[in-house]
Amino acid sequence: MPEGIWWTSSGEGPAVVVPRLNVDWTAVDLSPLTDRFRVVIVSPRGFGPSERPGGYAMSGFVADIEQVLDHLDVDSYTAFGYSMNGVMAARLAQSTPRVVAVACGGFPLTADLAGMGDRARARNEAARHDPDAWAEVLATYDPVAAEAFWDDVAALPRNALADLDRPLRTWWGEEDALVASFLSPAELRSDLDARGIPYEVAPGLDHDVMLRRLDLVLPSVADWLAVHLD
Repeated sequence: MPEGIWWTSSGEGPAVVVPRLNVDWTAVDLSPLTDRFRVVIVSPRGFGPSERPGGYAMSGFVADIEQVLDHLDVDSYTAFGYSMNGVMAARLAQSTPRVVAVACGGFPLTADLAGMGDRARARNEAARHDPDAWAEVLATYDPVAAEAFWDDVAALPRNALADLDRPLRTWWGEEDALVASFLSPAELRSDLDARGIPYEVAPGLDHDVMLRRLDLVLPSVADWLAVHLD
């Protein structure tokens, strides 16, 4: 039994792994996935309810997830996530051949991600001056873990998370200001079209509302995952 790592498994069938970093997936309706697949949600140490030992690295986050999958005898899986969790899904595909496909929403994987660690540190520093915001940060993750995560992402070559050797699918809300802050929607569409990466854009939704309305995209994402899990 993995020690200090929070995880849960729901449903039956081929495995879909959902990293839990800054989203409490237990509060999100994932039934279009759990009705068809075995959905394994895992918080690496430093995130969510898992232990917070301090001193983090991406290799440790990946190892924590892999430890849970070893315990569950999961040999191969697709990785699913939204925003930061979607980045982790793509990072898993870079780290292990067990990932057969990635569904990552709410994040522009072809954007220039240099400086992401510095952005995370700035957000954390700003939150420290607001007791409510800081309490929310601490309830979500160890700030040091988040900074280590984004430092790793910032050090990757540009497009490394998009130019995977596994199938990738993405989606975002039409009014997602976070996505647009990295890359214009036209540039993102062009990048994805050039790579043959399928995507959906939900009309009128911003970043947070898209997370609450995953029901709009999950059925088609589930169909796509099924193809790659056969």
